[in-house]
Order: sequence, then structure tokens, then C-alpha cells
Amino acid sequence: MEHAASVSAAQAAVEPSSERTAGERAWLDVKQGFENWRVWWLLGIGDIRQRYRRSKLGQFWITLSIVIFIGAIGVVYSALFKQPVETYIPYLATTYIVWTLLSGIITDSAGAFVQAEGFLRQQALPKSTFILRVLVRNFLSFAHNIVVLPFVFLLFGVAPSWTWFAALGGLIVVALVGFLAALICAILCTRFRDLPQIIQNVIQVAFFISPITWRVELLDEPLRPWVVLNPFAALLQIVSEPLLGRMPDPITYTSAGLSVLVLAFVAWPLFSRFRQRIVYWL
Repeated sequence: MEHAASVSAAQAAVEPSSERTAGERAWLDVKQGFENWRVWWLLGIGDIRQRYRRSKLGQFWITLSIVIFIGAIGVVYSALFKQPVETYIPYLATTYIVWTLLSGIITDSAGAFVQAEGFLRQQALPKSTFILRVLVRNFLSFAHNIVVLPFVFLLFGVAPSWTWFAALGGLIVVALVGFLAALICAILCTRFRDLPQIIQNVIQVAFFISPITWRVELLDEPLRPWVVLNPFAALLQIVSEPLLGRMPDPITYTSAGLSVLVLAFVAWPLFSRFRQRIVYWL
């Protein structure tokens, strides 16, 4: 009897009370997810180690592929767009590395709950734990990839600037947007298993319509304001522009802030309503 009572008390401490509203249970899930930071941190590190197990270079294989991409595309596109190589390649390197972070979070989030099926079926872990796991995994990859930038900047004479501190603020916004977007994608892709393929196609299209390989200044004047409507463009620029020694304009920050608000407006009701159904969809 004492053992049964202790088990019930332990479950009650982990599982939200049935008397709470759906919104309160969702908020408790996120709160407990952040408090249990050791779980998602170790899971994220474990994913990286497992992915590159027995590899000599490990994660730096992706770093090497990024170097090859930047070198090849940088030379070709600088000639195609008639841009000086010494300014175009640092721009391409910065925007492409930030893009790999954004696209990686969204594509990985499609399988966040499906990948965690074994955990979710056996333990009462907060669902937000596995969204944070996706963020850890992709920010670790970003940390490996960003080591390319100092060498590119040194090679092409990009001087250090105080605006680099603003890039840290941009990364915080990207992390917040990534959490909200990953939460939405993870829930919908768990329910509708065809969505991951659609998301991959959307990401491919977004790559070409976002200022990654091309500059906004190359567009005709009437077309430039339309770039603001692309949320990927704003998120790219609040990180990449400060790294290049330039501060984004207020419209760019406003667009990024609106992205946060819109995603929060969608993610919170979605998570509150369907959080408990995720296990049944696996």
C-alpha cells in the first residue's frame, strides 16, 4: 500500500492535475521542459554523437561541405551577379550558415515527436523537452559551422565590429522563433505524416526567394519592399547583417517581431488543445 501511494504521488508530481485547464497544463509542460534542461541537453548532444558515430571528422563533414559550397557558389555567383568576390563571399558565407540553422530547425522538427516515440510511450516527460532537443541539436551544428566565418573574414578583410553583439540578440530571436515554429511543425507532422515532405519543398522554395545567394540591393526598387514580407529574410538579416558590420533597419526588426507574435498566436492554442493527443498519434 505504501509503495502504491508513493508511486501515485510521484506520478502526480510529474503529470498535470486533471483540474487544470488545457492552457495551464500546456504552460506547466513548457515550464517543466525548461527546468529539466539536462534531459534535452544530453539528448541533443547524443543525437549529434550518434549521427556521426565512427566518423573521423564527425560534424565537421558538414562544415567541410559548407566550405566547398561557399567557395564554388561564391566564385560563380559573384561573376554572375557582377559582385566583387571580396565582398560577396563573406556575405554568402554569413547568410548561408544562418540559413542552415533556420532550415535545420524546421526540417528536424517534423520528426521531433515521432523520433521520441519510445520516450513518450514509456515516461511522462514534458512534450516541450523534445522541441528543445531539436534546438540543441541544430545550435550545436551551427556552432560547428560558424567557425568558418573567422577564416573567411580574415581572408577577405572583414574587420571586427561592435555590431557583432547585435547578432547575439538576433540569435535569441531566432531561437524563440525556432521553438514556436518547431512546436507547430512537430504537432502537425505527427498528426499528418505527409507534411514533412511538403515542409521540405517549402524550405527549398524559401531558399531561392530569400536573400541568401543574392542581395536585396540587386532587386529593382519597386520589388525591394516585398522582401519584408518574407519572414525568413528578416530572420536572416537580424543575424547576418550585424556579423557583416551593418545594423538592420527598424522594419527588419519589426518583421522579425511580428513573426514571433504570429507564431505564438498559432502555437499556443495548438499546443494547449492537442498536447495530450500526441502520444495517441504516434
